Amino acid sequence: MWGATIEKLGLMGKRDTEAGQSLVEFTIGLIVLLVLVSGLLDLGRIYFTYVALEDGAGEAALYLAINPACPNAAAGTQCADPNNAEYRARHAGSGMVDWQATNIMIDIPIDAQGNAIYNVGEPVSVTISYPFQLLTPIIPKIAGINPITMSTHASQVIIGE
Repeated sequence: MWGATIEKLGLMGKRDTEAGQSLVEFTIGLIVLLVLVSGLLDLGRIYFTYVALEDGAGEAALYLAINPACPNAAAGTQCADPNNAEYRARHAGSGMVDWQATNIMIDIPIDAQGNAIYNVGEPVSVTISYPFQLLTPIIPKIAGINPITMSTHASQVIIGE
C-alpha cells in the first residue's frame, strides 16, 4: 500500500521496492541456512565424540581381556597408571572429549561369594557414558534436552590371566 503511494508521488521507483523485497528474502533464507549449518556442526561433533568414546571403551575392554585383574588403579600396585583399563579408556580417545566428565563402568564376572572370576573365556565389558553439550541454541529447545547422554559399550573375552 505505502509502496504504491510512494511510487505515485515519484519518490521511489519500482526497482527500489524490489530491492527491499530481495533483502527481506535474503535475510529469511540466511537465518534458515545458519540454523541448518549449526545443526550440521553439532551433528559432526556428536559423531566425532561417539567415535572417541567407542575407541576408549574398546581399548579398555581389550586391556581387560589381557589383564582382567586391573580394572582401575585401586586394584593394586601392579595396576598403577597406565597399567589399568580405566586409564586406557580415558587416554585412548581424542582431546575433544572431557574425559573427567565421563562415567566408566567396568563389568567383570563374579561368583556366588562376590569374588571376581578371571578365568579364560569369561566375558568382560566396559560401558562409557558422557554428557554431550549441544551448541545450537534451537535444537535443545525443540528436543527439550541438553546435554544429551551418549553411551557406548564394548566387550571382550578374557584371554590372559
